Order: sequence, then C-alpha cells, then structure tokens
Amino acid sequence: MTNPAILSSLDPGGHRPSVTISQAGDRQVLIEYGAMSVDVGLNFRVQALSQILRDAPIHGVVAAAPGFRSLLITFDPGEISRARLISELNNRELSAPDQNSLVLPSRLLTLPIAFDDEMTREAVNRYRQTTRPDAPNVSDGDNIDYIVRYNGFADRDEFIATFLDATWWCAFMGYFPGLPSLFSLDPRTQISVPKYNPARMWTAEGAVGIGGPCVVLYPMEVPGSYQLFGRTLPLHLSHRPDDPDITPHDRHLFRPGDRVRFKQVTEAELMELRLQAVEGRYRHAVVDEDFVVAEHVDRVRRYDAESVEIREIRTAAASSVAIP
Repeated sequence: MTNPAILSSLDPGGHRPSVTISQAGDRQVLIEYGAMSVDVGLNFRVQALSQILRDAPIHGVVAAAPGFRSLLITFDPGEISRARLISELNNRELSAPDQNSLVLPSRLLTLPIAFDDEMTREAVNRYRQTTRPDAPNVSDGDNIDYIVRYNGFADRDEFIATFLDATWWCAFMGYFPGLPSLFSLDPRTQISVPKYNPARMWTAEGAVGIGGPCVVLYPMEVPGSYQLFGRTLPLHLSHRPDDPDITPHDRHLFRPGDRVRFKQVTEAELMELRLQAVEGRYRHAVVDEDFVVAEHVDRVRRYDAESVEIREIRTAAASSVAIP
C-alpha cells in the first residue's frame, strides 16, 4: 500500500542511499535517507545536503534542521509551491557527490571532562531518593558501573580509556537549545546503554551522558534520561568583543558536522576551566579542517574484524544486565 505522506522518493544506487520526501506539516517537508538504523554514513548525506542548501539556497526555504538521518525543511508557501520545492530538493540531492566522494566542512574540538564528579552523583542520588530507588542503573550511587557492566568492560578504567580514545561526530542539535548529539566515528569505540526509566527530573548543566549509542552534553539544568558519567564546560559561549566568531546571536559551541575529542581533567581543574569559560577568558581548542568521507571509510574497513569481535562482547554483556 502506498504511503500518502510520501511525496517523492529516489531509489538507492552505487554509494547513494534511498531518499524519501514526506509531508511534515503545512509548511514543512521531511527528507529521510536510507533505512531506520544507526548508520553515521547516513548523517554524512544529511550534512552534505545541508551544505548544498547553504551554498545554493532555494528561494522560499526558511530553515533546514538536520536530524540523524533526516532534514526537516520549513518553507513559505507564498514564495514557493510544495511541488517546486520537491523538484529543487531532488535536483540538489542528485547534484551531490556519491557517499564515498563527500568532503564535508568540519571542526575538531577538544573538551575537558571530569568523570564521576560531584554534580553527576548529585543528579543520580536525587533520582534514587525521589523517583526509583530500585533502578539497576543507580544501585552504585552513579551510572558509571552500570555502563561498565552493560558493555562488558573490565572496569571503569577501560570504559574511560575507550571513551577518551573515540572521536565523536556531532550529527545534529536539538531537544534543548545548544545540545549536541554525538556518535563515535570508530566502531571499536562505540558504547551503548539503555536510558533511565522513568526519566530524571534534574540534570546539572554541563553533564555528559549516554543513551543508546548517543552521547549528549547538557547545556542547561533540565530533566533527562541518559546515563551520566561526567561533566564538561558550559556549552553557551560568553560574548567577547575581540572574537568575531562569537556574536550575541550565535553563542552555541557546537554545530552539526563538528567532531570532538575529550581530555580527562580532575574535578578541581574542571571547575577552574568552567570559571574561565563563564568569564569569557577560556579559549576553546577548535581546528577547522575538511572531513574526507573516503578516508573515514578506509579507516573503518581496516578494523572490520576487530570491530565485529568487540560488538559481540558488547552484545553478550548486555544480555546479562537488567534493563531499567
């Protein structure tokens, strides 16, 4: 049966995934790539089309909001018809290079992280005392040991080393303003864990958590359901008149397509760095460099056998751990 919400589709071919454009509201259409799976390669297509739309904008398009494997397009029907919009979007998609020929603009950020910090433990303890004292993910007073058990790590040190060894890809921003959703670019460092059930009512600003394979950084004090294991810097940039890249209207640290690596610091060191950030004295370590998808694919392919072995260990460990 044909889905009436689907307005257009392109078949997969070569290194191109399938593309569908669906009705998403009176002023929105949703572009989706491939099957519903956690494949960071699909997000590369999202980032590529986002860049094409910035370089060659469509008159009447108001906004383009990327998701993991989707792009939500908001348009003005008084400026462009839906049929014309779909035609323009398909033309731009077909003009993009094949998957393995993509070169994406990207930035590499380095952020400090303190593991098992006081505010993380406070959030977990509040949950244990007020919401669900029997939750298996909070039985140790934090979430770290649960992450270790679920992924089959030998101990906390192995988990921390794996997390620090990963390069994390910012697939999209959302849920809360300035919140990045990060995915490991290396299958060997992929970590996954179930979320809280039910959710927490409080999370400290700057907390770092993981739900499924997605790592998030909390930009403000909010409810949340990701397993917490550390804290980093504030994600809203303080305006500095001497820095043209930070304006009063653009203060979010992350952008889709960014990569981030984390550097471990003590909690005392983190608090000093956080003070510098709040006062506008901190200089973020940011390097602009293109992300060449073909090079990434070659790196991943070299470690296929090792990645499969690690995935089997993770799956076996998860099968013996209680789900919240």
